[in-house]
Amino acid sequence: MEISENLAVEFNSIILSHILTLMLLILFTSYIYFRAKKSPLLFSYLSVVGMITLWIISKILKTISPIIELRWFFIVTQYFAIDFLSICFLIFAYTHSKNRLPSKKQIIMWSILPMASFIAIVTNPLHMSFYSYFDIYKDRFGITFYVAQSFHYIYLIIGIYLLAHEFTKQSFFAGKKSLGNMFAIFVLLPLSANVYYILFKINLFPWIFPFPIFDFSPIAASISLILFMFPALKFRYFDMSPVSLTSLFNLVPQGIIFVDKEHRFYGANNTLLSMLNLNKKQLTLKQLVEYTKDLMNIPEGLFSEFITDSKKWDIEIMLTDDRYIKVTKTNLKNGHLLLNFHDITAINKNHLLLLMQNEDLEKSNKLLDQMARDTKELAITRTKSKIAQNVHDILGHCLTVVIGTAELASEETAQQAKKKALQIEELLTGSLNDLRNTLSGNEMKWGQTTLTKAIDFLKNDNIHVDINIHGNPYELSSMQTEAIYRLCQEAITNSIRHGNSRTIYLILWYHAQKVEIYAVDNGKGCKNIKKNYGLTGIEKRFTDLCGNISFASDGESGFTIHGILPRIVNVKPWHD
Repeated sequence: MEISENLAVEFNSIILSHILTLMLLILFTSYIYFRAKKSPLLFSYLSVVGMITLWIISKILKTISPIIELRWFFIVTQYFAIDFLSICFLIFAYTHSKNRLPSKKQIIMWSILPMASFIAIVTNPLHMSFYSYFDIYKDRFGITFYVAQSFHYIYLIIGIYLLAHEFTKQSFFAGKKSLGNMFAIFVLLPLSANVYYILFKINLFPWIFPFPIFDFSPIAASISLILFMFPALKFRYFDMSPVSLTSLFNLVPQGIIFVDKEHRFYGANNTLLSMLNLNKKQLTLKQLVEYTKDLMNIPEGLFSEFITDSKKWDIEIMLTDDRYIKVTKTNLKNGHLLLNFHDITAINKNHLLLLMQNEDLEKSNKLLDQMARDTKELAITRTKSKIAQNVHDILGHCLTVVIGTAELASEETAQQAKKKALQIEELLTGSLNDLRNTLSGNEMKWGQTTLTKAIDFLKNDNIHVDINIHGNPYELSSMQTEAIYRLCQEAITNSIRHGNSRTIYLILWYHAQKVEIYAVDNGKGCKNIKKNYGLTGIEKRFTDLCGNISFASDGESGFTIHGILPRIVNVKPWHD
């Protein structure tokens, strides 16, 4: 059957616009999928994309169908996508807002109306109430269509409210509430487009667009979804972390591996592979024992008993090369286990050494008078060293930030330059007080504030400081607080001065028995790490407090500092 020129133009417009929209949606979704954490939120988002994709494909195939039976088939698949798009969208909005999937009972209840609508369209040839008229090129809606659309709108409005309410809370829009609201409004596009098209179909509104008449709701829905998800390219939506989780996982100095309910091991990090000379990240318990039998002399039954024993949380293993490994296990929410392999060889050697030193100490009691004089001299030397270290940390950080801020101020307007001058004054005043306390021998009164607030004070305009706090924060001792604060201060100074970094991530992790601090920047890195006065000072602070410190860089990008301090249990917990 030949078609008119106007109808051909309309068909071409529909097909071309929908194909371009489909390509754009697939490319954007592919980027999100490969970058995002595989979570319920991601899969609920993919279900929305899947329904829109089916809607668009069905609309294209419906348009080019040469016979009325084929056109009707794609009408049915199109409304399958439309009906279940509303519930998928509601599930996505609920998951985004509540940070968990709805219950099965809720999903079943929500599915009743979409299923009824779909049954109505499938059975339309029997009652003609969904489409009161239908042929190969034209159709006219019936009363059932408007009833179905009403509950679609209810689902969409509820979902839009949940998304818009939570969307503006994302820290990407911190201080930019109007921008956040503008992006949130974009979720109204498909609803507005569909309402306008229906009002046009019933002759209440004229067609005002310069392109041929067709229902552009799926195009509006795709554009709306892309614009709404656009901050994912800039911020950590779907857990898209700015620090590579794989890199951070492999930087952990302890060996880590996961165990499922069938005692299959998976997800070993590079530390464990190197520690036990393994070359597989996934293996069974029997394979693990077999591969490590020449190194880790432990029976399969003993290891299996340790894994299944709910009362035993750690075990010590002596390797054939005289290393000692302590294995601890942690229950995960999904019934799996996390095993942590910690090399305690140095700790054991230190323990033996401590016993020997205690014997020597008893013999040295006769020399207490001389040792007292030596101790006094040592205390003076340590005090001088501490003062020198603090002066280095304070002046190094202060001058680096002040010089950078002054350079930024020289390129700003007078009002902005004045603001930066006030920032410089505040920094110099704080640093002067810090320096005065150091030179007078007075410790900073860390107990008057929290470590997190102190670290937050280090933020400046020369580098973006991203601070992440994990666990339940509690107050540390004054010396521990100062050690972690000086580590962050030195890391920021070096990132600006040597690494030319744009961003540094400070990750503070409160465990029950220890505190960990990671400082990771995205600077140019270094192949050979030479410990300057600042890094040496950080190392000494941590070792003096029975902690550990390590420095790492792959030589191409980024520099990492990782510190651990044991918790002092007599410090009172801090509550926000």
